[in-house]
Amino acid sequence: LLNVVRTNSPLIVYAKQVVRVNNAAPTAEGAPLPASNYGWTKAEAAVRKIGHYTNVSDEALADADQMQGMIDGELRYGLELEEEEQVLAGDGVGENLDGLIPNATAFAAAAGLPNTTRIDRLRLGLLQVALSNYAATGVTLHPTDWAGIDLTKDTQGRYIFGNPNTVSSPMLWGLNVIPTLAHAVGEWMVGNFYMAATLYDRQDIEVLISSEHGTNFIDGMKTIKATERVALANKRPAALVTGDFTFV
Repeated sequence: LLNVVRTNSPLIVYAKQVVRVNNAAPTAEGAPLPASNYGWTKAEAAVRKIGHYTNVSDEALADADQMQGMIDGELRYGLELEEEEQVLAGDGVGENLDGLIPNATAFAAAAGLPNTTRIDRLRLGLLQVALSNYAATGVTLHPTDWAGIDLTKDTQGRYIFGNPNTVSSPMLWGLNVIPTLAHAVGEWMVGNFYMAATLYDRQDIEVLISSEHGTNFIDGMKTIKATERVALANKRPAALVTGDFTFV
């Protein structure tokens, strides 16, 4: 969902939009054009390293040809899970990324419309995005909440969204739905992710193996580590809306 670009810098300096007032209008010949107001502030996003390692014996690596590949895959997958967690929910403290959820606009339901189910609530979130003149591109929520939506049935017991006989990508109103454990149960976010933020790749995932760690050499062990370096720039926080499924 995000705009992902490469960078060679350890620090991203970018313009963060804080005001967006569009006054474009038809204008008579010779009349002055109306003035729009776009306010920006200078912001910075530091490149952060995400990494982990594991130890494995020389015998395990030698006796199982597939072992190194399996460990490589697990380490990469673990990094990707943590990257997703950081991009969505990072609190910006210490080495954490400043994530999308802490920067998104709080949900405020439009009056006079249904607001009693998860589906209602997400649709109202999309409406809030549209009323801010952004075109939503996706929905993120906890897998438990998506399961609740997927299991919704009509009065005859037929599934409305899910179909147990087919494989399909999660979607609502033509938008991709991303179930992720980076959300708490009951928490969701909708909006134009591409316009809201840019993910900068400073270093792709790198997996290295070495015996030069601690007493590995005499213990007959190898250390395998995986690292990557990324930065997240929240350029238009108003393009995202976040809320929960708490119904009074």
